[in-house]
Amino acid sequence: MKTLTCHKNIPVIAEVDILIIGAGPAGVCAAVSAAGKNVKTMIVEQHGFCGGMATAGLVGPILGIYHWDSGKRILGGIPYRLLEDMEANGGAELNNDGMLVPFDPEVMKISCEEMIRKAGTEIRYHTKAAGLEMSGSRITHLIAATTEGLGAISARMFIDCTGDGLVAARAGAPFVLGHPSDHSMMPMTTVFRIGGVNPKTIKNSENPKAGYVASEIREMLQSALTEGVIPAFGGPWIMRGSTIRNDEAFVNVVREWGDPTNWEALSRSEISGRADMAALFSYLRSRVPSLQNSYIIDSGAVIGIRDSRHFICSHRLTLKDCLSKKVNPDSIALGGHILDIHASDGTSGQSRNPLPPYEIPLGAAVFSNFPNLLIAGRTIDADYEIFSSLRVMGTCMAIGQGVGAAAKLSLERGIEPGLVPKQELAEILDSDGVIKRLDNTV
Repeated sequence: MKTLTCHKNIPVIAEVDILIIGAGPAGVCAAVSAAGKNVKTMIVEQHGFCGGMATAGLVGPILGIYHWDSGKRILGGIPYRLLEDMEANGGAELNNDGMLVPFDPEVMKISCEEMIRKAGTEIRYHTKAAGLEMSGSRITHLIAATTEGLGAISARMFIDCTGDGLVAARAGAPFVLGHPSDHSMMPMTTVFRIGGVNPKTIKNSENPKAGYVASEIREMLQSALTEGVIPAFGGPWIMRGSTIRNDEAFVNVVREWGDPTNWEALSRSEISGRADMAALFSYLRSRVPSLQNSYIIDSGAVIGIRDSRHFICSHRLTLKDCLSKKVNPDSIALGGHILDIHASDGTSGQSRNPLPPYEIPLGAAVFSNFPNLLIAGRTIDADYEIFSSLRVMGTCMAIGQGVGAAAKLSLERGIEPGLVPKQELAEILDSDGVIKRLDNTV
């Protein structure tokens, strides 16, 4: 590979105490949680709005609010208040029998911004992580690509909420890409929304409480795939996910396999995903009566990513620990979604297995060798099976709040995030209504 050596002076465009990189579900909650009277916080985001995969990718519905089997609520604190605000503004349905929370992405964008600003955190959009400056194992500056060129942002503490762990990887934090056995990854999905849907005509719905997915549609698509008429598909899930209107549907059917951390592979998946979306929708529209008058409203601005980097942190959350209902003294959140693994071999296979609620420790989000770096979201340290559960947006939001609180407490106490007093962190989270213990589900 050819290289170019380039030396230039980069202006320092901001100086803060805590910098959150990525305003997706985890980042938003981390930004609100980390804010304080004497703590200057900033969140930067590559898009022009908050919400990440929920708004840019149109991924829905929001999962992880309720335990899948028991129906008990396992999410509280900032994430639940955000959803309540969205519901109050007509942008979410928290109380539905299907335990899947459909939402309106436009309402979510506004609710996220209002919550962040009220907390006192500054928001900077159109800002992408381009590099780091480090002093030993400490990050001193984020090198950001903005609309004005490169700029440096200095901070005392950095929280990586990029979804793919871009900052942590640049810092040199150890990670495994994809599945530990062969580094294969779950497929990406070009999510799209359709209007003109008549859900009343769909028969034999597999989940009538949550949406409209019919077994005969899946069987029809499988036959067409076998005949080579359509491209590979998953699901399909045709339901109210990133839309709450009865005549509209969120469609999760496209499957694209590739490495989302590779810019060429990701570009190919974006192009192929839209082409497959058009082909699959055309086939469905011509053969499913409830969709015969439907039309595509929009597709995600970015492809939906399930899987990429998995970091090695101070503590690994294991499947054994979760199944045994292990109590973690530094628990910051609860998970409870099913083990949900999509086949990485180019087929529509999927395994879905129940799991009891489990405690998520702070140790899975902090590094032993990087004293001012934390991560939040699906990139935390966990067995691959547990990752397939905690990757849902509700759980990522809960992790974000816990990590944000730990970052602020570490600055206030002048110690590394992994060394914050467990009881003090617990009291902070408890006082904000966080559900983080197996015995305090609602």
